[in-house]
Amino acid sequence: LLAACSLPRGGSAGRLFLNEWAAEIPAGPDAARAIADELDYDLVGQIGSLKNHYLFRHKSHPRRSRRSAIHITKRLSDDERVSWAEQQYEKKRTKRAAVRDSAESLFNDPMWNQQWYLQDTRITPSLPKLDLHVIPVWQKGFTGKGVVITVLDDGLEWNHTDIYANYDPKASYDFNDNDHDPFPRYDPTNENKHGTRCAGEIAMQANNRKCGVGVAYNSRVGGIRMLDGIVTDAIEASSIGFNPEHVDIYSASWGPNDDGKTVEGPGRLAQKAFEYGINQGRNGKGSIFVWASGNGGRQGDNCDCDGYTDSIYTISISSASQQGLSPWYAEKCSSTLATAYSSGDYTDQRIVSCFYQKMIDSPETANQEHFPNSPDLTWRDMQHLVVWTSEYDPLAGNPGWKKNGAGLMVNSRFGFGLLNANALVDLADPKRWKSVPEKRECIVKDKSFEPRLLRANEEVIIEIPTKACEGQENSIASLEHVQLEATIEYSRRGDLHVTLVSPSGTSTVLLAERERDKSPNGFKNWDFMSVHTWGENPAGTWILRITDMSRRIQNEGRIVNWKLILHGTATQPEHMKQPRVYTSYNAVQNDRRGVEKMTDLVEDHTTLESLREKPKATEDTSSDKAEDKTPSEAMLHLLQSAFSRQMDQKQLPKKTASEKLNIPYEHFYQALRKLNKPSQLRGSEESLYSDYVDLFYNAKPYKHRDDRLLQALVDIINEGN
Repeated sequence: LLAACSLPRGGSAGRLFLNEWAAEIPAGPDAARAIADELDYDLVGQIGSLKNHYLFRHKSHPRRSRRSAIHITKRLSDDERVSWAEQQYEKKRTKRAAVRDSAESLFNDPMWNQQWYLQDTRITPSLPKLDLHVIPVWQKGFTGKGVVITVLDDGLEWNHTDIYANYDPKASYDFNDNDHDPFPRYDPTNENKHGTRCAGEIAMQANNRKCGVGVAYNSRVGGIRMLDGIVTDAIEASSIGFNPEHVDIYSASWGPNDDGKTVEGPGRLAQKAFEYGINQGRNGKGSIFVWASGNGGRQGDNCDCDGYTDSIYTISISSASQQGLSPWYAEKCSSTLATAYSSGDYTDQRIVSCFYQKMIDSPETANQEHFPNSPDLTWRDMQHLVVWTSEYDPLAGNPGWKKNGAGLMVNSRFGFGLLNANALVDLADPKRWKSVPEKRECIVKDKSFEPRLLRANEEVIIEIPTKACEGQENSIASLEHVQLEATIEYSRRGDLHVTLVSPSGTSTVLLAERERDKSPNGFKNWDFMSVHTWGENPAGTWILRITDMSRRIQNEGRIVNWKLILHGTATQPEHMKQPRVYTSYNAVQNDRRGVEKMTDLVEDHTTLESLREKPKATEDTSSDKAEDKTPSEAMLHLLQSAFSRQMDQKQLPKKTASEKLNIPYEHFYQALRKLNKPSQLRGSEESLYSDYVDLFYNAKPYKHRDDRLLQALVDIINEGN
């Protein structure tokens, strides 16, 4: 269900400018009409729900041009009735689509039995549990009834037989053609079916003997057609802010291009639409914006450079495959809040939706968040519920997990874990849930800061002491989001690595290197956002580290300015006054002694180099217990799942399942390094060693690599016996 889009942030190179201008006119519609008449414009109308913001179309200017009309913009801006004006330009948008008896009897829809992500389909307890715990929610009577969801995409085939009964025209519009019918444009070369597929995942009817079952099968669903044509800031703002008094949830599967070199966020109008929805939507409780976290993993991209998923206003959702791993296309970033199932390798089962009776490769995102039993939940209540109920255990075999200062497990690939619909519904019960305290914002900056120089192979360290606005009206004792707004000038933006360490010691990567990003534009007032310190007390000294370890000696630049923006509450939310309790999913997933050793390394910036030089660096020297230094058979189970195949049982050591394998931990790294040797057919960048350390998920999965790795590990295990 996820999608992406792009337009480079710096400069106007490559942009196509339109004959449309957006303007803010405080005096209202009469003044807007007068300006249109005087300056040769057609007044198109108000932009979405943004009061006093209007779209004009210039009568005599070319419809599209590669050059901006600065003189026309200046003439409009200079009018004393206009407080702001901007010429609209085309924004490219790319859709993100990923490359038991009691459950079986619930519905008669033919594809229900293939919806593995909505039901526990294990035949034995030893298999990994794949379940978003939606069935218990349905059994409690919460099926989305009374909730309105709109899909911001390429249109909606609203007369589809499995969608029509749940279609809501009041949640629908076509901003590409400016009419009330969001029906997609279909042709032989460009079938715009992505929006319909997403809507199907949400609201496919149940028990109608067609297709499958939507996660909120009694919800009302609408579609906004805005990606099938020219996309501008005004169109995005109109879509994000469409009918916020009626629509509860906005589901979006697009953003900046996932090409590993784009940095872009919402424009001025789209940002205002977010703020309007948060402040005015749902009768003041705030619109819910659910966003896809990005599909650029194969390009070395990370969603820290996507200003839509990096927004404090969006619930950013990542993906996990049927094997419980991060898919090859997924991105890492510190703003991801949680994870839902999607497809992974080509051998994995897919997500079911209906479009010409096809199944699709898109993730089943957080559309299960449909205010199950409390319509009074605010937008921040929803984020807290997701953080506090998402499960770490089903994904614990993956690299990168850490415990923050509030005792929460978090990961740059998965946020706080796999969504758990039943736990969310139970906690949201009005008898249990107390709305979170009022949001506060504390800004920390050093007025005496002077720009700091940065060169290749160097590090700039900035200490940021703060009392978190103690004694002021905006004091914060419990964190939610943390933003670092920074301007960094640098000759090769993709070589920068930015880390923020909280007073509690939680280290968060705000920006990882991107090999394809060769831009010299750096970052200008860019907001790097993190949720990794959620629940911590922000008072103390923060440490900001900005490095370039690329060894490109010609690289240079400077950190021009920065400020730390703390979002949170003056008192601890009620549900956080007791420690977070994590649920064990099954015995196989719980036995992870070897895996935890490997994963502890991933968040460290120097992981790759340190492993190459000294594979024992992560051993716990404070204890001589063998179990802390030896992997268990859980490693083998993990590898079996990761490669979607079974190992020959005859190859395994002749030991009981409960007995530990007494193998020195470094032997696993020796095997990986052995496979890392260059060959005529495989360069070091494609090596197995790289795949299973910091680049664990980025490389394309080749079957011969999987077989060679498995065989090498089996050989070492047998040698150890």
